[in-house]
Amino acid sequence: MIDAGGQTPALQRLPSGIPGLDAILRGGLFHGGLYIVRGAPGTVKMCLRP
Repeated sequence: MIDAGGQTPALQRLPSGIPGLDAILRGGLFHGGLYIVRGAPGTVKMCLRP
């Protein structure tokens, strides 16, 4: 998507609430992004909702 000025707008990031994860992701998850969380059975996986 290109704005009226001919530039691509920066993607908005939403913090996950997990400081270490937000640092790795450089600020959080992309707004409107789709993420698949994988893990072995019995491990903790969580759902993040805005």
